[in-house]
Amino acid sequence: MPYADTEFLVAICNSDDGLNSWALKVLESYTGETYTSILTLVELALVRVRKEVHVEEMIASVLFIARLTGAGEYCTIVAAHPIEHEKAGLFDSFHASLCEDEIISSDHMYDKPGVKRAGSEFLQKQ
Repeated sequence: MPYADTEFLVAICNSDDGLNSWALKVLESYTGETYTSILTLVELALVRVRKEVHVEEMIASVLFIARLTGAGEYCTIVAAHPIEHEKAGLFDSFHASLCEDEIISSDHMYDKPGVKRAGSEFLQKQ
């Protein structure tokens, strides 16, 4: 079951996004089989400020698409390493630590820690 990251969820909702067709194909392929975290919802709320999207509708949509899960102490320690030693972004590092080795994202950053990018086969067909 792959973890749905912010980029994927934003692309689903935005027909002008260059990743929209990829995201819709992946969504169809993984319907009812994805999960995400509160971190994704926080990141989406931050995006909302820039894109002027209604937060309540956005969260309801995400929870329709993906099951919400929590994080343990181990995830926070795992996330800290790439931030400190590899100059990885905060959100990407935490998403990588929460995804249990499979994430829906077009971001190649996840290849470095060995995370499988679910749906990447659809990217090559665009």
